[in-house]
Amino acid sequence: MLKNTELREAVLGWIRDLPKGRVFNNREMYRFLEERFPDECCARGQAAHEPRFHNDARWAVQDAKLDKLAKDTGRTGQHQRV
Repeated sequence: MLKNTELREAVLGWIRDLPKGRVFNNREMYRFLEERFPDECCARGQAAHEPRFHNDARWAVQDAKLDKLAKDTGRTGQHQRV
């Protein structure tokens, strides 16, 4: 079973593998986690308003921004691979 930081690392790896210039959104990240790690996503449980793995995915974007791998596009929930 993956820990929450490992789910973040999985999404960060997915972002690294995207071609430069590719625009991606939060739903694509959520779908990636649900398809590849369904048991781990269920094991993370539910927060007040959303599944906890959604939060892990968004934090992975923050990590990618710090590593200069992604930037915001100006639209909510949409990012671009740099």
